[in-house]
Amino acid sequence: MQSLEFDDLRIEIFAPHAPSFTKEAASAPIIYLHALEFSAASVGEIYELVSRQSGANFVLAAVYLNETQWGDKLSPWAAKSPFKGVRDFAGGGAAHLEKFTDELIPRIEQHVFGAGEPAWRACAGYSLAGLFSAYAAFASDKFQKIACVSASFWFGGFDAFVAAHSPQRGLTHVYASLGEAEMNPKNPRGALCGETARNFIAKCRSAGAKAEFEQNPGGHMQDEIARISKALLKLVNS
Repeated sequence: MQSLEFDDLRIEIFAPHAPSFTKEAASAPIIYLHALEFSAASVGEIYELVSRQSGANFVLAAVYLNETQWGDKLSPWAAKSPFKGVRDFAGGGAAHLEKFTDELIPRIEQHVFGAGEPAWRACAGYSLAGLFSAYAAFASDKFQKIACVSASFWFGGFDAFVAAHSPQRGLTHVYASLGEAEMNPKNPRGALCGETARNFIAKCRSAGAKAEFEQNPGGHMQDEIARISKALLKLVNS
């Protein structure tokens, strides 16, 4: 594992035979995972788990955010928070996506691959980072694969955004999952979450991607490591 600093972000890179980054890493795919900084230990566990179960070489670049950055940088537009005690979303997602793809990704990939390129590139995340990954499927052509784990598909206006836009044609594989309790049809937010997730998957299929939707037992803050590992394993094995 190696660490990089980029403006106000810290990045950890997990790769085959790190930290030397041999030529085995140069032919590997790369997955970008946005994560809260206090979950850094879990990211290493996820990488080891997926590497062991897949037997594949891949690079995992974890982009860590603090709690304020989480709501500011990953929300695609400004929106009211539906949760008591949680501040409204600042809507910095579009600006972050642009800087992420135009500046951060080239720096990371030059560090890892030198003059080479990854076999493919993915954007993945849990909760609001999962929503950001879904947004990236529509707003950026830099990613061939997307994983949205327990994504915040209830986010204000995202259902309308999915209905009005199409994913990028370069997508080959999209995976989304939600906990069954997150989709509770008796709860308006849960019903919206499930409906938006299914519409998102349908849109990705219509764009030619292999698109999978999976339901997991339980609610939102449950089995995060297992759920993220399952999602990344799906991408690596496809």
